[in-house]
Amino acid sequence: QRESDWVAPGEIAPPETFEVDGLRFGLMTCYDLRFPEVGRTLADAHVDVVLVPAEWVRGPLKEHHWRTLLQARAIENTVFLAGADHPPPLGVGHSMIVDPQGVVLAAVGTTTDVAVAHIDPDAIARVRRVNPALELRRYRVTPR
Repeated sequence: QRESDWVAPGEIAPPETFEVDGLRFGLMTCYDLRFPEVGRTLADAHVDVVLVPAEWVRGPLKEHHWRTLLQARAIENTVFLAGADHPPPLGVGHSMIVDPQGVVLAAVGTTTDVAVAHIDPDAIARVRRVNPALELRRYRVTPR
């Protein structure tokens, strides 16, 4: 199945963010994972953690895409990322919490469970000192 057959794109708007206990969270949909500029827009909004609620459609290599894209968005934006997907048969499962270096801190395979991880705001600053990609980039994200 093709998600684009039944889901229409939303309006271009400022990123959805909120704060809890000094951490800034940003929201992204599962399909947004395929567009690096969505994650970069959240990084520009100074989020510490990206939350990705998902209904990742099953198909060939889709589990691999899901895991790889979650880790890539965390690495390239030096943020924590939590992706939650339905377990099979609805989704691919593999919900996980990833640190700013792409390391999986906690994960759930293809069953129903809860993943818990400590989000250390100081880790973001440490990673950004070693990997200053956000600071050194030469381009901004602008809507078409």
